[in-house]
Amino acid sequence: MEPSVDDLLSFKEFPLIQEGNSNSAQLNIDSPKKVSPSRETDSTSEETDTPKSSSFFTFEYYQKFFDVDTMMVVDRIATSIIPKRAPTDYLKLNIGTNPDLYGPVWIVITLIFSIAISGNMASYLQNAGNHQWRYDFHLVSVSATVIILYTCLVPFGLWALLKWSIRPDEMDLEEQLPYTPSLLSLICVYGYSMAIYIPVSVLWTIQVPLFQWLLVATGTFLSGFALVWILMPAIKTSKYSLFITPIIGLIHFILATGFMLAYFRPADTHESVATAKLVEQVKATVAAVVAHKNATQ
Repeated sequence: MEPSVDDLLSFKEFPLIQEGNSNSAQLNIDSPKKVSPSRETDSTSEETDTPKSSSFFTFEYYQKFFDVDTMMVVDRIATSIIPKRAPTDYLKLNIGTNPDLYGPVWIVITLIFSIAISGNMASYLQNAGNHQWRYDFHLVSVSATVIILYTCLVPFGLWALLKWSIRPDEMDLEEQLPYTPSLLSLICVYGYSMAIYIPVSVLWTIQVPLFQWLLVATGTFLSGFALVWILMPAIKTSKYSLFITPIIGLIHFILATGFMLAYFRPADTHESVATAKLVEQVKATVAAVVAHKNATQ
C-alpha cells in the first residue's frame, strides 16, 4: 500500500520498503560496512607479518647487539681466558650467529678505570713520603684512547686482511666456502680478550719487577693463545696465515708491556735514578773537597 499525500506531508516515519525483485541500490550511511572475519584476520596477519625496519639512529637498531644474558657473558669471558676451551667452530656458530657488544663495552670501560686507578696507586707507592704527589687524571684519557683504538683498529685491520688474502683455491670451492668473520664478530672477540688485564692491572701495583713481568707473560700467554685459538679457523683461510698468527700474539704482548711500563713502572727504575743522582752528588762533593785542599796547599 502506497502512502497518501497527507501522510507524506505529516512527516511520519515509515518502514523501509523492500522489494524482492528491485534492482535499485540502497546506501545505508548509518551502519558501518561489515568485513567478513576471514578478510579481517587476513589483514591483521599481513600487518603483523610485515617487519618494521628500524633506523640506524634508533635504540631498536642496537638492541640486537646487546641480546645476551649473564651466563653467556660469563662463558665468553672464560673462553677468552682459558686456552683451547672453545670448540673449533666457536667463532662461526657462537660468536658469528650472535656477536654482542654488551660484554666488550663493559670490559673496556672497566679496564680503562682499572688501569688509571691502579696506575695512580702504583705512582703513590713509588713516591711514598713525597708530600707533593698529585693524582694524574690524564691517565684516564690516555688509557681510554689506547684501549678503544686497540679493540677497534686491530679487528678492522685483521678483517680487511682476511677479506683481501683469502686463498684462491678456497674461493673455488662452492660446497664449502671459507668463513670470514664479520667486523662486529672480531670486535666482540677482541673485547672479551681484554678481560684478563682487569685483575692483572690490580696486581701490577705490587712493586716487584719480576712479579710484574711474570704477570705480563702470563696474561699475554693465556689471553693471546685463547684469541689465536678462536680465530684460527678464519686465519687458516688466508694465504698469510703463517705471518698473521705471530703478529696477533706480538701485538697483544706489546699492549701488555706498554701498560706495565707506562703506568706501573718498576721500582728499580726510580731507585737507579735516585742512586745515580746520589753518586753524582758524592762525586761533586769529593771533587770540591780535593780542589779546595789543593788550592790551600
